[in-house]
Amino acid sequence: MALLRALSAAEFDAIAAIARRREFASGGDLFREGDVGDGLYLVVSGDINVIKHGPDGEHLLAKLGPGAVLGEMSLITSEARSATVRALGEAVVLHLPLTEFRALLDSGSTAALKITYAIAEVLARRLAVMNSLVLGLSGKPVSPIDKTTGLKTQDLKELHRTMQVWSF
Repeated sequence: MALLRALSAAEFDAIAAIARRREFASGGDLFREGDVGDGLYLVVSGDINVIKHGPDGEHLLAKLGPGAVLGEMSLITSEARSATVRALGEAVVLHLPLTEFRALLDSGSTAALKITYAIAEVLARRLAVMNSLVLGLSGKPVSPIDKTTGLKTQDLKELHRTMQVWSF
């Protein structure tokens, strides 16, 4: 798994010591949108759906498989879960609990620092992609209210401005 790639054998052992194996039946939720973030999940086997709830029901954001990392933001912030993550079939994951991970981080664990750095890299790449997408959308001529998306030109400009502030 890319998240663990930079760890030495000893560092890997430090992370393995806090990891908890969890099994989910088909349709089981690893966590639900709005739940308190309790740690990071690494998918060992099975397929996982990432679902966002909207006024008109559930929307599939992504389908992920072995090697995927989920809930990484909970190791960085204390925000509520932004989506529901559900096992599509039987799935096995490793859970890195927030409390134990932060204890490792606070102790100066190189393993925890390397994982935090890897998460920061992923988040930075996501932000760069989002900036590019928002810039592309805000540069397109649209009516004051785009009938297909419900987006307002001013909303796009405000989102782009906000994304620029956070990307420096």
